[in-house]
Amino acid sequence: MAPGRGSQLGAAGLCLSCVATVLLAVSAATESWLRLWVLGIVIHRGLWRECQLGACAPLHGQRGYVEVSRGCLALAVLAGYLSVLCGALALTPCLAPWGLDWAQGAAGLCFLTGALAGVALACFMGGSAGEAGGSWAWSLAVGWAAVPAAGLAARNGAAGAMLRSDWPLGSGPPNDHGDWFRERGFPFREWSEV
Repeated sequence: MAPGRGSQLGAAGLCLSCVATVLLAVSAATESWLRLWVLGIVIHRGLWRECQLGACAPLHGQRGYVEVSRGCLALAVLAGYLSVLCGALALTPCLAPWGLDWAQGAAGLCFLTGALAGVALACFMGGSAGEAGGSWAWSLAVGWAAVPAAGLAARNGAAGAMLRSDWPLGSGPPNDHGDWFRERGFPFREWSEV
């Protein structure tokens, strides 16, 4: 591997994490999740408001699926912001507290972001599937676009962390991988010993 490959993957993961977080924030803030046609009037419904004829009103008395979607999406946006922060700190020489790794934390938070967003979006789609005269709108599509972006950010962040660490695959394979494991207290046997 070329030197700096881990940092390049970490930077790509950080960019994808930023994209996923912005997409989720836009999706959460807009009210075009569901489009309903009632008596020739188009109604746009989101997680927080419902708009018709240019006037918007807060949603009240919603079904449980909207509450679950709100909670999961809010946690996904929070995890996304934290993943961006950890990813940015991973690219600096700043040491993480308690022996943690910023890059691994960013990768884990990106995975959590994608998982929570997927649950929120699937829950909303499942709950609103029976709405008469309704179709899903662009805010939902923006939210779904964030899920693979978060997954790719997690993958790139984890791969970058592995390449930057002292893992044998990252620093170039030594002649005996067993030394790396033995130094860390793992029981290790060579293939010839098995």
